[in-house]
Amino acid sequence: MAEGDRTRGVAKSRLLLAVGPWLASAIIRILKGSMRWTRVNDEPVRSLQRAGRPYVHAFFHDQLLMMTYSYQGASFGRRLAVLASRHRDGEYIARVLERFGHLMVRGSTGRGAVGGLRQMVRHLRDGRDAAFATDGPRGPRHRVQPGAIEAARLAGAPIVPVAFAASKKKRWAPGIASRSRTRSRAAFSSTAIRCWFPVTPIAT
Repeated sequence: MAEGDRTRGVAKSRLLLAVGPWLASAIIRILKGSMRWTRVNDEPVRSLQRAGRPYVHAFFHDQLLMMTYSYQGASFGRRLAVLASRHRDGEYIARVLERFGHLMVRGSTGRGAVGGLRQMVRHLRDGRDAAFATDGPRGPRHRVQPGAIEAARLAGAPIVPVAFAASKKKRWAPGIASRSRTRSRAAFSSTAIRCWFPVTPIAT
């Protein structure tokens, strides 16, 4: 690769790292504003938060997009430590989640696994909650890897599986404009979403 091409590539990468997280966080906030949210069975985790007891916030990797809004600990003065990959994609994700006030820990099932796990256990022991994408970025999809379980065991913390589901508010075929009384054809008029976050604690 020519020196000029390499320089342009580095500059482009730095620009994406600077602008991408800001843009992604803005899109996530816009999506959140277009949805109607419902939380199902969240009293167990709220009880943990009121008691100041740290827990493992566990979810699948393909539900990461809106998962930041499933965490309610901030209203109890708590913070969430999130395990993110050391790869470039993990860096983008980390910078996005930092904009929502989360603490980022680098490590995954591949690079930095042991060091990342140790940091997550340390956060749990220090009273912070810890989030894991339990199947990891490399998969296999929806197959739980041992990291979250091991962190919970070492810290003596419960695991709270969290799931996200969405459904269209209006049952028209995709692409058909809203038939509301206001006759609005706004972009989100036919795509209001109901979201559920069922949570169930698992003792360790």
